[in-house]
This record gives sequence, C-alpha cells and structure tokens, in this order.
Amino acid sequence: MLIYLRAGGQLRDLLRPNIDDYTKSIEVPEGLTIREIVNTVGIQPELIAFAYTKGNVKKLDYVPRDGEVITLQPPVSGG
Repeated sequence: MLIYLRAGGQLRDLLRPNIDDYTKSIEVPEGLTIREIVNTVGIQPELIAFAYTKGNVKKLDYVPRDGEVITLQPPVSGG
C-alpha cells in the first residue's frame, strides 16, 4: 500500500521528503496505524499533535487507505 506523508518544520526534517519539499511517499503493509507508520520512518509519535487527511483531523490510531495523503502537525509552541 502506498501512502503520502506531509509535514513542515522540524517534522519535515525528520520525514526526509522524497517527492517535493514537504511530501514523502512510503510503501507500508495494509492495516498499520499512523502511529506505526511514522515509527517506520523514524519519527517519534510524541512529536505529532495530530494528523489530518481529506480535511478531517485524525488521531494517530487511524488506519489510512491506499493512496491517502496524511499531513502531520507538530504541537503548537511559543509564547
């Protein structure tokens, strides 16, 4: 199954995009959660506040479908 992960900032550096500046394509077995998928690319799930796809916010236990684009959002920080 092929999915696409997108991220900016620090997450983008960890993601190491291979399609454009923000997107990485990755082959994964069917049935993996977003949490399991980000672990396979070396991103600690604790660095992700939430993910979204098709305009909907998803928890990290969401199981994406073939061809989905998943955008990873880091926790908001600042002051």
